[in-house]
Amino acid sequence: MTYEQAVQWLFEALPNFQRDGGTKNYKIGLEGPLALWEALDFPGRKIPTIHVAGTNGKGSTAHVIASGMKEMGLRVGVFSSPHLFDFRERAKVGTELVPEDYVCQFVETNKDFFTAGGFSFFELTTMLALSWFEQEAVDWIVLETGMGGRLDATNICLPELTIITNIGLDHTQWLGNTLGAIAAEKAGIMKEGVPVIIGEKHPDTKEVFTRYARTNNAPLFWSAPFDIPTDLRGKYQVFNSNTAATALSLLFPEERALWELGFSRVVQNTGLQGRWQQIGSNPKTICDTGHNEHALKHIVKQAHEVANHVHWVLGMASDKEHAKALNLFPKTDSFYWTSSSSTRTIDSAALAEIALTSGYHGTEYSSVQEALNAAIKHAKEDDLIFVGGSTFVVADLNI
Repeated sequence: MTYEQAVQWLFEALPNFQRDGGTKNYKIGLEGPLALWEALDFPGRKIPTIHVAGTNGKGSTAHVIASGMKEMGLRVGVFSSPHLFDFRERAKVGTELVPEDYVCQFVETNKDFFTAGGFSFFELTTMLALSWFEQEAVDWIVLETGMGGRLDATNICLPELTIITNIGLDHTQWLGNTLGAIAAEKAGIMKEGVPVIIGEKHPDTKEVFTRYARTNNAPLFWSAPFDIPTDLRGKYQVFNSNTAATALSLLFPEERALWELGFSRVVQNTGLQGRWQQIGSNPKTICDTGHNEHALKHIVKQAHEVANHVHWVLGMASDKEHAKALNLFPKTDSFYWTSSSSTRTIDSAALAEIALTSGYHGTEYSSVQEALNAAIKHAKEDDLIFVGGSTFVVADLNI
């Protein structure tokens, strides 16, 4: 089995939320992950773990924490999803991605058992990461949840610390249609006696988190305003930086001089991409993976602090509230609606039709590169081009 065949086999595992968006027999729950973890002899169980949930900022927070710990001389395994350009981004130690031959070995050794068990793509990739981290004997694991918390496959872990970055309205068909309901699902990662950090204090979720922490005898900490600059340029990153700093100050109070240095070296130390990342100049071109209302409102604000006129190359996942998200954008900007190579994104023609009913005029394109080329052609030198609206759109960029 080649690496390409192994990855294809994993992607064909059902259910697969990244591919299908929950439309094809998608299941959530801990029974499967627990059985799988036990069958593999509990990889990673003895390695201290930080478990990170939240609507937005999970990946950035996890990577800022890992970068800070790297400056302390620790080897940290980070599991995050979805990946942008390479499947192996899901399991990293520093900037090292899980090796291709390890992926092949993991699939070949366990394929028959995986097939019989009917495990999901996310369950399998979680175990792939934990197994590799154990082989590498990492000092710490930072484990990012997928969609939820309480029933997320990663919630089998026995963490030293749990983090919930923030709560926004996303994946409402699975997690609930109010901030309080979603907070309750995310709060399901809290463990008996394990400290929990909440990244943002919101009146609709504060009581939920307080109640769940009390029920679990979990010491509750709210993110503090450290305001340590990072090399992740999105202004919204201050929230993630503060959450990461709160976590590291709790775990390593005497090592602040070291872990704080890591905040300015996140990209260098972890290889994280797609966070307010500049990919072109004259005109300045930015991409970002922010993909829901909670994230896009920050992106729109910062974009117009950079330039008066913004050219938006936008695609969106098919399960989002498109009209609500689009209403965040000024109608006087320029819009280039794009499809992507992922089946999870809405067709550009359908997105254009939804936009038009909300009073947004733009042109539709069949690929991200085609849309970007058009934006570059029409933008003035002092304009800004932004590419995003979905992780899958950024993943189609040649960067």
